[in-house]
Amino acid sequence: MSDVSRVTQQSATMLMIANLQGSLSNLTQLQQQAATGKSINQPSDNPTGTSQVLSLNAQLGRFQQYSSNITDGQSWLNTADSALGSVIKELNQVQTDVLSGANATAQDPTSRQALSQQVLAIKTQLLSLSATQYNNRPVFSGTYGTDPYPQGGASGVSDPTSPSYNPATAYAYAGSTTPVTRMVAPGQKAAVSITGDQVFGSGSSSVFALLDTISKDLTSGNTAALSGTDLAGLQSALGTATQAQGTVGALGAGLNTGQTQVGNMVTSLQDQVANISNANEAQVLSELNLAEISYQAALGTTAKVVQPSLAQFLA
Repeated sequence: MSDVSRVTQQSATMLMIANLQGSLSNLTQLQQQAATGKSINQPSDNPTGTSQVLSLNAQLGRFQQYSSNITDGQSWLNTADSALGSVIKELNQVQTDVLSGANATAQDPTSRQALSQQVLAIKTQLLSLSATQYNNRPVFSGTYGTDPYPQGGASGVSDPTSPSYNPATAYAYAGSTTPVTRMVAPGQKAAVSITGDQVFGSGSSSVFALLDTISKDLTSGNTAALSGTDLAGLQSALGTATQAQGTVGALGAGLNTGQTQVGNMVTSLQDQVANISNANEAQVLSELNLAEISYQAALGTTAKVVQPSLAQFLA
């Protein structure tokens, strides 16, 4: 004779309460998803999905940093490009002055002296441009944080009429020959600057020393030098500055391409995270409606089944 299974009042009550708690937990989870728009609000909601989201977010953070690095590099190059544009403009003005000084109709001392002083003023402006900064860092000093030609503005040292004048010392490039770089992709660095010696030269062969020579030749009326070596040197300096600006433009174009690629990767990673963690609004609302009906029904059923016992009334 087999035993007959019996369900006691206590076991029935515990089962109903467990079912009620399960319905409430499901309802609460769906309400949270509806409120946040996320299907994963804590790791226990989807442990596998949580692990995937954490991995994707780590990659996303790295690529967002690459994007930030590229933006910073573009700012370096934009600053350098603007300064180089001014350098070219100033050198073109010197070329006009040299041609005027070499012209036979401009040989009176007063005119020559005025042109000479104008060239010296432009040299001072070029020294200032060589010290152009971005974010408190000289853009033409490479990886060094000091001005590329710190002695150029020193009293006497850069004055071609001073006994202590020495262009080799006054205009010696003091920056680094290594350009500033930024990490722009996994394992990939890109230069975001050019060094001052590539633009202005160094020491006696610098553009600053050339302008000192031009200034002296204008004062003395040395038309042969002005129309010969001075003009040739100036045209070479203009070519160097123009080439430097082209290099900056090419570096900028490379960064623009890299920014597009990194931006596409960021978007892709964000989409992957959204596909895993974002809730389907229509589905959540539908399930939430059913869960609310189910929970209310469970409440009603439990209230009918779990009746007070005689002991509860006497207590």
